[in-house]
Amino acid sequence: MRKTLAKNIFLNINPIKKFRTIKIQIDFLRPLNKEETTSRRLLANVMSNSTADYPSFRAINDREMELYGSEINVFTRNLLNFNDLAFSVEFADPNFLIDGQDQLKDNLELLGEIIFKPNLSGNKFDETAFETEKRNLMSNLVSIQDNQDLVSTLGLAKLIYRDNPNRQIPIFGNIEQLNDLTNEKLLQTYYDVIKNDTIVINVVGNVDENEFFEELKNSDFYNQMNNDRNDLQIEFDKFEELVKSPVNQTDHKHLNQSRIALAYATEGVSKKYNRLAPQIMNLILGGDDQSQLFQQVREKNSLAYSVSSTYQPLNHLVMIQAGLDADSIDKALELINQQIDFIKHGKFTDAQIDHAQKVMLTRRKISTDSIQYYIMQSIWETVYPKTLLTDQQFQAELESLDREHIASVADNMHSIAQYQLIGD
Repeated sequence: MRKTLAKNIFLNINPIKKFRTIKIQIDFLRPLNKEETTSRRLLANVMSNSTADYPSFRAINDREMELYGSEINVFTRNLLNFNDLAFSVEFADPNFLIDGQDQLKDNLELLGEIIFKPNLSGNKFDETAFETEKRNLMSNLVSIQDNQDLVSTLGLAKLIYRDNPNRQIPIFGNIEQLNDLTNEKLLQTYYDVIKNDTIVINVVGNVDENEFFEELKNSDFYNQMNNDRNDLQIEFDKFEELVKSPVNQTDHKHLNQSRIALAYATEGVSKKYNRLAPQIMNLILGGDDQSQLFQQVREKNSLAYSVSSTYQPLNHLVMIQAGLDADSIDKALELINQQIDFIKHGKFTDAQIDHAQKVMLTRRKISTDSIQYYIMQSIWETVYPKTLLTDQQFQAELESLDREHIASVADNMHSIAQYQLIGD
């Protein structure tokens, strides 16, 4: 079932029966705004740990236990150029309970409690709840400096998105914004979210579609989410200027191990080429333990403790990260470039292509064993359906791969940013 409940409020129900649980997820979406990133993350934390009727984390947890171990989750993430504030509850399919007790209404009510009945005290959130979660988030943000892989990832991101201020703030916020965030401001953020954000409701599991829709209409959701919402406009970052003039940054820190993080734009690959070619290329380059980077840089030449690559299909970026000794950086960079040239000139074997194809197919099959896979499919179908391949399309693309397609991706890799975190 797919319904539009109001302008930019969407309901997707997938009554699949392969899981032992049912999941309801509600995503509140709006364009990324650097001024709102930290407040939306703190809001997620505050709302997940106390409500008007369950004024503590323990009270919420006790209610989850009464519902046979239901699990509430609230988080923020980047989704395209949007900030996604997501609320979910996952609970047991009654067919797998001894008493067969229906869980749908009670869990929908609990999720509604989390979203629409915040723990307020006058014109602000309960002070204890606010201060506790602000302190916890501050502790998490301070501890980022101890995670050098994350530090290097964030350092590279700032270089890549230097011309997009709204991506300069990581999705979990920053210390400066958190220091300035008051309880009253957070409550205003909440009211803005509830009133204006685009909403995507997804239900996956063994549910009767009409029954769920009736429960939804009789719940707090229908009354609170019946107004038209703001439009979303998809925007993609462009990297032409970085292709012309790559950026580099080096930071020094008292560390035993250094880090390098590299970014490459793959724009310019011909549209006629296979849609899976960039992902296959990435697997051959550094996407698993049979890849060129792993075998040549780490195993054969012992130039890195860790090295891998990832491909981001939405913005067509290849990212390479490595942990290594400071005196090995130049040799490692040279060897990394050699592996890119190796693929660019088509020196990879048919066996490597075959292995990458099997990895792609296996990962897709494994992903379908997760409820979250179907939720994400529905979100993409609602927000940006162009990104999806059916199983038949995926198989056809996989089988039609050509060596020229794979080599072309590497040939169109343009270095745009390099971040080095040097251990002194």
